[in-house]
Amino acid sequence: MANNVSIIRCGDYDREAVFKAVTDAVDSAGGFDVAGKTVLLKPNMLATADPDGAVTSQPEFLRAAIRLVRERGASHILVGDSPAVQSGDAVGLKSGLKPVAIEEGAQWVDFNDSVEVGIPDGRLVKRFTIARAVAETECVISLCRLKTHSFMYFTGAVKNMFGAIPGLQKSAFHMRFPGKREFGAMLADLMLAVRPSYSLMDAIIGMEGPGPRNGSPRHIGVVLAGANAFAVDWVASSIVGYNPLDIPYLREAAANPVYGFDPGSIGHTGVQPDQVRMHDFKLVPIVVNDVPAAKGPAGRLLRNLMVPRPFFSRARCVICGACVKICPGSALAIESDHAGKKFIAIDYQKCVRCYCCHEVCPEDAIDLRRRP
Repeated sequence: MANNVSIIRCGDYDREAVFKAVTDAVDSAGGFDVAGKTVLLKPNMLATADPDGAVTSQPEFLRAAIRLVRERGASHILVGDSPAVQSGDAVGLKSGLKPVAIEEGAQWVDFNDSVEVGIPDGRLVKRFTIARAVAETECVISLCRLKTHSFMYFTGAVKNMFGAIPGLQKSAFHMRFPGKREFGAMLADLMLAVRPSYSLMDAIIGMEGPGPRNGSPRHIGVVLAGANAFAVDWVASSIVGYNPLDIPYLREAAANPVYGFDPGSIGHTGVQPDQVRMHDFKLVPIVVNDVPAAKGPAGRLLRNLMVPRPFFSRARCVICGACVKICPGSALAIESDHAGKKFIAIDYQKCVRCYCCHEVCPEDAIDLRRRP
């Protein structure tokens, strides 16, 4: 039962239709135990964005989750996340998530207060500092959205829990683990610290292309659910056309028993994956020669030639400074040209190719491509 993943069709965000789909998805996957417990619903709150843009969790999906856990006997319901550079309140209001949480009687919490959690079984990281609300809540549910991701290729139930790390502390992990493989291993270890009890994935409308912020909404028409976050992401990533083993954190989890995930044990309930598989979903291309962590002159040369780098559009950039603030390698700066016009300058020798700048850019002013 632990690796069961359900897929339930849902065509739009009609309130009753979403509630029925979420309920059916949970029941089909084997249900969850929330009776008498404090439950934290952790939505995707990447940045301030309109609900229709597929950047954040959809408010009606959150509403359905709140109503379901209350119906199943939760004693107290919390809702919260930690965006990369903005406040949870700002993102919550813009996305419509905070008003829905309050309307439904849930407690809106911030992740500013943190606590250190030890994970002796971690393969790469032995200790994480995570939000106290995550560490001390009896039942954490990853309320995620299916999206592409320019660095990890795919983001869903697992990557959503990266938000348990408060604010700009996330940037330090990109600097510490600049390669895709090692960053994926870190995410797998993080799951041992946050230990979500369940995952509910909104794939009614997901995101394709250069996600997780600057891609395009794409109708998929399903809701997924399961107790194992790796299993949910394995199924979801395959539905949109990825080989799950190309997703760094899924490859890591599948290879190491410590994470409690065996792809061969995944059980499918509800609609079968082949019935909803998409063949024209715009994926983030897999970078075979991923060498951003390579050392020395030869490594830097390979990185510059083979790994996509960020290019800034002066026409689209509004000099908001979000990219400069989040950059873990201090590779970005606001400078002025000879005419006094400001622009974002980048030092590619310092750039670790984490694409945090691309992730937080509100104007889609950053393109990722190989050196011409």
